[in-house]
Amino acid sequence: MRITRLFSYCSAAIVFIACLGFAGSATVRAQSEQSIVALVNDQPITNYDVTQRLRLLTVTTRREATDALRKKVIEDLISERIQLQEATKNSVVIPDDQINEVFSRVAKSNNMTGKQLIASLAQMGVNAKTMKEQIRSRIAWRSVVQRKFRGQVSVNASQIDKAISGEEPASGKKETEFQLQRIQLKLPDGSDQRTIAARLVEAGKLRRRFRSCSKIAEVAKLVRKATVKSVGRKSATKMVQPTRAILLSAKEGEMTPPVITSSGIEMYAVCARRSVNRNDEQRKQVRSKLLSQEYNILARRHLRDLRQEAFVEYR
Repeated sequence: MRITRLFSYCSAAIVFIACLGFAGSATVRAQSEQSIVALVNDQPITNYDVTQRLRLLTVTTRREATDALRKKVIEDLISERIQLQEATKNSVVIPDDQINEVFSRVAKSNNMTGKQLIASLAQMGVNAKTMKEQIRSRIAWRSVVQRKFRGQVSVNASQIDKAISGEEPASGKKETEFQLQRIQLKLPDGSDQRTIAARLVEAGKLRRRFRSCSKIAEVAKLVRKATVKSVGRKSATKMVQPTRAILLSAKEGEMTPPVITSSGIEMYAVCARRSVNRNDEQRKQVRSKLLSQEYNILARRHLRDLRQEAFVEYR
């Protein structure tokens, strides 16, 4: 997903009449925005919902806001309402922190902070909540599908072999794979050199206190606004420079030196490292791809069935 960068004197009577005119205009506009476009199991989709999603779609895809695209947006919103209703029915709750994390990744992929992305969307008339609600529905639906069909989806070795036969074979070279925890020290927007230097000192103290990944959360609590996130297993080839080079020079059980990034100061705790065969990695990736395809087929069928059962009224 790519996001474009954006941005009298009057008598008392006249002022009074003008204010009435503005108030009336604002009221009509508000009523228009809140007018109902469709009901999905008695849950409304408003004109505001449609307009916001349409703007988001045109901004992110550079498509023209045609009547056909508006109809597609309405159908997408109906499907998302049904998906979220099914998630609620199955007690699937997606915390705001998880939504904000994905939103921040979207911002980072566009070389922005979360706040900058919110401001950029606002300049184009899009409330960031629109994007976040779309993220929420996708994550919730994925959880619903995985819970429902986990026992029905499997991929065997012959399927993987067949899929690999159509791909360029891996070289068989060894790669380094890490088990990582990322530590981040937030920096306020527009931080000066003095603030950055002070945070680097704090990062250095945290690094010196580090002994093991099992105690990393306790160590991070000693430094203000320090967060810890499990990155999981990551191949060195998937890491960007200079992080890749820093990790390759780090030993298991060590924490990398602090690096200044667009979102703050980052360090990585190397909980484990090992050499893996690229053929093994290729098989793992193919298996994941095949599983995703199976889940997508079942997800489409399940959504089709739910839509047939749902009460949808167009206004």
